[in-house]
Amino acid sequence: MCTISRGKIGKILKSTSTCIFENLAFEEHIFRTHNVERSGEVLLMWSNRPSVVIGRHQNPWVEVNLPFAKETNIEIARRHSGGGTVYHDQGNLNISLLTTHAQHCRPKNLKFISDALNSNFTVQIVPNSRDDMELQPGNRKCSGTAARIAKGQAYHHLTLLIDADLEILKKSLKSPFRDQIESNATRSVRALAVGFLREDDGNASVEGAEMAISEAYRKLFEQSQFETIDVSSKIAANPEILKILEELKSWKWIYGKSPKFQFSGENGQEIEVKDGLIMGTDQRFSTDF
Repeated sequence: MCTISRGKIGKILKSTSTCIFENLAFEEHIFRTHNVERSGEVLLMWSNRPSVVIGRHQNPWVEVNLPFAKETNIEIARRHSGGGTVYHDQGNLNISLLTTHAQHCRPKNLKFISDALNSNFTVQIVPNSRDDMELQPGNRKCSGTAARIAKGQAYHHLTLLIDADLEILKKSLKSPFRDQIESNATRSVRALAVGFLREDDGNASVEGAEMAISEAYRKLFEQSQFETIDVSSKIAANPEILKILEELKSWKWIYGKSPKFQFSGENGQEIEVKDGLIMGTDQRFSTDF
């Protein structure tokens, strides 16, 4: 466990947006522009409409059931942090903690979050060595972690499954093309078991988790502030965030950012793909096989 101390000021921000692209853009904007040493650490929380979010160095054709996502209007997004693929919906709480690089400590973050949840709900959540959190008994993964570090600052963000349709979650993350692709892209490590808080405590809710985590976070600082943020309006009024949003929504970022790969068709045809384009052409490798 890290022995570092917190700063003096903690800010708690709750996004009202349910758009994965808006929330990721706002998170990235805070990371780039908020000076933690001068203005304090930040806890940002939000929930999204159904979406699958891949890590920065992943391949969506490997990680996501793209036909199912298209059929059910599930958004596909690529985040700036590394790590594996996760499913979001409004039964999931996204938690992002911005600190200086020196204060970045995932185990310490997971301890205060799991302690807060265990104290407020009838659940037993335990962080593991991969910096995931699991419901016990059964080692049921209910939270996955990723991080981004640059220019002396860091954020640690994680999912928290509170209420979930596990069939949709599992189907969304099961690509029918996974075994047809050869690539050095980061592949997700699938959990042997998945769980959510309402399985163990029927009174658990996203709002209740937000309150529990917010109160625990406040206690870590000498001063704390809470603010509800209309992220959609913030973006509309800020060209810098709008630029980040447009990049996150672009085909070039979501698909073209994938590391080079080879696709083996059912007819034995081998297709080389780089930057999302079939090599030797300007043709996009299509999700409509």
